[in-house]
Amino acid sequence: MNLELLLPAAFLAGFFGSTHCLGMCGAIVLLFEGQGSADAGRWLRRILYNTGRLCFYMLLGAIAGLGGAVITQLAGVDAGLTILRIIAGLLVIALGFNLLFDWQFLSWLERSGALLWKRVSPLTRHVLPVTTPERAMLAGFLWGALPCGLVYSAVSIAATSGNAAGGALVMLAFWLGTLPALMLAGASSASLVEWRRRGPIRQLAGVVLLLMGSLALLFAAMPTATHSHNLHS
Repeated sequence: MNLELLLPAAFLAGFFGSTHCLGMCGAIVLLFEGQGSADAGRWLRRILYNTGRLCFYMLLGAIAGLGGAVITQLAGVDAGLTILRIIAGLLVIALGFNLLFDWQFLSWLERSGALLWKRVSPLTRHVLPVTTPERAMLAGFLWGALPCGLVYSAVSIAATSGNAAGGALVMLAFWLGTLPALMLAGASSASLVEWRRRGPIRQLAGVVLLLMGSLALLFAAMPTATHSHNLHS
């Protein structure tokens, strides 16, 4: 799948959907910060927490990209790529509808992520209290597995990249979209959250995602049409 489509789609999903991330992860970040008094130490833990989160996201993306590669090989390169393009287009369109109308088409992904979190969550007790840089980074890695539908929507998009490197890059783009909200978690994030909740801005992002998803479906149909034309010429 063309990364020129997947990367901006993942970034927009992360940026405009990260108000949801604040609800799940923002409180965790603030809890960690409450365990130290120095401002420098708080910001260091915040940076390391988000770095750990990035590592987990890119690992998930790489695994998902490998899964997409398996689909490509099993179905044959041409058919496999077409399947991945169609899935990518539909996922991006679903994210667009989510931004436009708050339709939770992909909520089932959150339930799927709960299975992973069930296995990971017992490990979190080993990093509490978060009093060292190492624990802060490991906490971000572990809490990256929280059953968040937005994250696993991005992982699904990463799978359509068709390779491990592409999947990791998609999750990097998604993480970059979520980063401003989580770096500014707390009172300082209020203006950012309010700005992204404004109807026209959110709706514009939704329209952009709908157009991008529709283009992906169009591109998925083009090779088939071209192949059919060649057979009849």
